[in-house]
Order: sequence, then structure tokens, then C-alpha cells
Amino acid sequence: MYCVKCGVKLQDGTETCPLCQTPVWNPEQLVRERSFPDSLPERHRESGRTLAMAMTVLAVVEIIVVMIVCFRLYGELRWGGYVIGGIALFYVIAFLPQWFHAPKGEVFVPLDHAAAALYVLYICMKTGGHWFLSFALPIVIASCLISTAMICLLKYVRGGRLFIFGGFLIVMGGFTMLVEFFEHLTFGTPMFRWSLYSLSGFAGAGIFLLLCGIIPSMRHELERRFFF
Repeated sequence: MYCVKCGVKLQDGTETCPLCQTPVWNPEQLVRERSFPDSLPERHRESGRTLAMAMTVLAVVEIIVVMIVCFRLYGELRWGGYVIGGIALFYVIAFLPQWFHAPKGEVFVPLDHAAAALYVLYICMKTGGHWFLSFALPIVIASCLISTAMICLLKYVRGGRLFIFGGFLIVMGGFTMLVEFFEHLTFGTPMFRWSLYSLSGFAGAGIFLLLCGIIPSMRHELERRFFF
């Protein structure tokens, strides 16, 4: 341990620098002694619920206005269904978690994907398409599994974040190939038009992070620069 002012080496337990009389500042001790609350302050939670309540009222008003306009102009919903579905999807993703005391990502991420799947299903049915089961649904399920696994690893696994992020990037590269594969099966498009480029980019970045996690010098440099 060294003095923060003059740089002289100090013995353990020293409270002031013997050379310049500067109080000893030990950041590790300060971090250990500082206590962090397990949940957000009550004021912050209340502000989130107030925002969620305001956005709920706004979303309901927007949906009512869209329905009135569509039925008065066309006698049916028509394009209003897309707008209402988009409003509902945005609300579920952005504001529904604000109603809960401690929203869990591993719960709300699958819920968000389920809402997205329902919205895409509605679009498929309204447009007379036959691509939901063979294209959209597998993509949504794969995205849900990858995202939920990423959140659970970051939340419940201590350390190894470089390996988690590196593995996630590699998996995302494979996910783009999966998207093109289902696109090929559903719409008959040729394979490897764009997914190999994205795979190489994601895999390159992922392998770099894995190497940083393995090689101490690279890991320390990355942690110093980006505060991992």
C-alpha cells in the first residue's frame, strides 16, 4: 500500500502517512465496508410505477383512438390491428416490468418473446402468409433461449464474464446462420448469402474475448480499458 499523495510505501494498519501526514486511503477497505441495498429505493420504485401508470393510460387512449378512426373510416379494424399490436408489444417490453418490485430478466425475456410471437402470428394471419410455423416461430424460440441463457449466466455465475460474452457472440453468429437456414426452407432463398459474413464477425469478436479470458495480460488490459 502506498500514500496517495507522496507515494511512499506504507505498512499495513497505518492510518496516516509518516512523511506528509496524509490520511491513508484504502479503496478495498472502503468497498468492503460500504453496504449496498438489495433492492431499489422506495422513491425510485414509486417513480417507475408512476411512469408505468401514465404509459398505461396513454396506451389505452391510443388504442381507443385507433379503433374509433378505423371503424369510422372503414367499418373494420384494417391497419389498426398492426398499430394496436405494436403498442401492446412496446408496452409489454418497456413498461410492464415497472409494475413489479424486482422484475427478473429470466421471466420477462421469455414473456417479451411470447408477446413478439403473438404479434408476428397476427401479421402472418392478416397477410395470408404461411411462414409463421416454419420461419418466425423457430427464430423467436431460438432467440428466447439464447437471451434467457445469457441473462441467467450473467446473474448466477460469478466471474468469467469474458468467457460468457465471448461464447454469446459466437452463439449469435450461429444464430444468424439459423435464421438464413429457416429462410431457405420457408422462402426458397439460397443459403450462405449473408450469414457467413455475420458469423465470421461475431465469431472473431467472440474468440478474441475468449483469448482475453485465457491470457492474463490481455485480460488485465481489457479490464483496465473497459472496466470489466
